[in-house]
Amino acid sequence: MINTTNLNTYIDLYEDFLHPNPNINSKAIFLLRRNFRVEFMNNLLNNLKENDIVIRRKSILALGEYGEEIFSSIVTLYFNNKNINVKVSCLKTIIKVIVNFNLKKLNKETMKVVESALKDSSPEIILTVISLLRQLGVNGRDLLMKTSRDKDLLRAKASVSALLEIKDQYVETLFEELLKDQSIDSMLKEDILRDKII
Repeated sequence: MINTTNLNTYIDLYEDFLHPNPNINSKAIFLLRRNFRVEFMNNLLNNLKENDIVIRRKSILALGEYGEEIFSSIVTLYFNNKNINVKVSCLKTIIKVIVNFNLKKLNKETMKVVESALKDSSPEIILTVISLLRQLGVNGRDLLMKTSRDKDLLRAKASVSALLEIKDQYVETLFEELLKDQSIDSMLKEDILRDKII
């Protein structure tokens, strides 16, 4: 609970957090995380439910600086919401943490979010979770190789596009197999062949 004096400070800093100037914004995030760590984190998590895309984006960026400690709350929020924007925001927050802290592996609870997202039919969620896997190095690559054969064309196509950026021997071997597989959609084969020509 924030007392009255601190509450006024918090409100002032929070207004700076929402300020369009990135320098003012960054300073406010630093001070809010340092002086009101838990309160600010809870505030940011609630912001992921906001309709205002600017507030959601700012909140995702700020949450990404908390590191892995945010994952437990993100997992709960993801599974307790049916709203696509909230789910996508949760996935984007995980991506920010992965990038900011150079993570190559997620804990089991957070991987449950990834696994659930991979089964989702929403294009926004599919594209975001594929982007997330792209950031996870070898661990992400192995899942992308699996989803490149998915019956959902968008999921498969996005996976192939992500794998085209990785290019190691495992991926090259997979591509050779996909090109020979008659059950694979021609659009996927075109993407692979186009990359080989380039």
